Amino acid sequence: MLRPSASDRGGLHHGIAAATAAAAVAVGVLAAPPLAAQSAEVVALVGGTVIDGTGAAPLVDGVVVVDGDRIVCAGSRDACAVPDDAEVVDVSGRYVTPGLVDAHVHFSQTGWLDGRPDGLTAEEYPYDETAEALEAEPERWAQSYLCSGITAVFDVGGHPWTTRLPARFEDDPTAVHVRAAGPLITHARVPALQVDDEVYTFLPMGSADEARESARRVAEMGAGAVKVWYLGVGPERAPAMDAALAAVGEEARAAGLDLIVHATGLREAKAALRAGAFLLVHSVEDQFVDDEFLEMLVAGETIYAPTLTVGANWSRAISSVVLDRAAGIDDPNGCVDADTREKVAATTMLRDDMNSRLLDDAEYVYRRMRAAGRSEAIMAENLRRVHEAGGVIATATDAGNPMTLHGPSIYAELEAMQAAGLTPSEVITLSTLNGARAMRREADFGTLAGGKIADLLVLGQDPTQDVRAFRTVEHVMRAGELHSMAELAAAAGRR
Repeated sequence: MLRPSASDRGGLHHGIAAATAAAAVAVGVLAAPPLAAQSAEVVALVGGTVIDGTGAAPLVDGVVVVDGDRIVCAGSRDACAVPDDAEVVDVSGRYVTPGLVDAHVHFSQTGWLDGRPDGLTAEEYPYDETAEALEAEPERWAQSYLCSGITAVFDVGGHPWTTRLPARFEDDPTAVHVRAAGPLITHARVPALQVDDEVYTFLPMGSADEARESARRVAEMGAGAVKVWYLGVGPERAPAMDAALAAVGEEARAAGLDLIVHATGLREAKAALRAGAFLLVHSVEDQFVDDEFLEMLVAGETIYAPTLTVGANWSRAISSVVLDRAAGIDDPNGCVDADTREKVAATTMLRDDMNSRLLDDAEYVYRRMRAAGRSEAIMAENLRRVHEAGGVIATATDAGNPMTLHGPSIYAELEAMQAAGLTPSEVITLSTLNGARAMRREADFGTLAGGKIADLLVLGQDPTQDVRAFRTVEHVMRAGELHSMAELAAAAGRR
């Protein structure tokens, strides 16, 4: 038995409390053991295999005691006494893990092409209208994340309003923890993502002075980090742009903020490390990393977020429109909202709005897919090299980009890391503890331990044998409130 999800706090509570088993069947969620909802301050999950997120061996027939929104104890029956007044939840045959953390998402992107006007021309979805809708209802993505077993996310770049999400969602047990970097700083020109003074994604970095001013603006708006979008530049511009990047790093540190950097080229990634980057939000994908890179990464304790699957997802999105064949949505628990599903399916309506080059040159699709395959191979090898060198890695999807859908995209990312050669137990730690480290929240969540916020999952299968088990999530606890997949999926599917 468990205490019910509250229905009177607004936000995502609307709809979740009203979800029924019949609605769960309608969205095709996985079967879960019936758990009666009752009010209780203390809840004990008893009999499951406890996987604490630290990499320690799983504890069979374990106990997790939760009081309010905090874990009191997670361990063996002998170590964790069940209070007399606790509501006992029998999770025998199940697996209890920390909630997943996605260390790279974008609340101000949709998961489809309408959220990236810099990627193609799509007049069918005017970007000012898309941006307005995104700001009006960020709960939509929070709901998809929670439904997919994700209890915390790092928004590493977006519109100014995203910096308000951490405070908005932190105390809501039906939302997710958020760290947000706000607008990105870049030397590139991206007019499609500069709608007006209130809706923009990028700030300029044309010189060191301009970079410093942009970094100060980000800090003043209450961002939790400072992000630089650092693309490849020619040899003539490289010294000046490296200096601008270093200037952002200096301003960030002066404001008490971390520098995080998008740098997919090895040269640019090294420049980011020299500038003091705390987090590299993508893999190096143009070539294999070398000893110099690995030494700097490890010495600086920089976190490496691979995002192995986002490039292939971009290719799938564009290909689906060029070929007029909707891309499949990988969403085993029905967590993607109805509006997103409809847009992904409506490929025909975008064909007339796409850049004509894409339609006139069918070979473009195949060239892009071949390039994505090459990048995937390089990224997988670089992940192995970073791991073997002792680098800190955090699971990250780049959710919000086309076909990297908010929430369930994490499953393919976990599986790609496992396929690259990491063990399931290693992937679990990268997706829980290390994600919390990327958010600077490891003292609060990321592992199952006394004093931590009670964010956890109940799975039907063993993730230490295969990370595909995260697809079998049956219940999600956020801040001590346990939600069934039926409730979460029914609410997510209605939006």
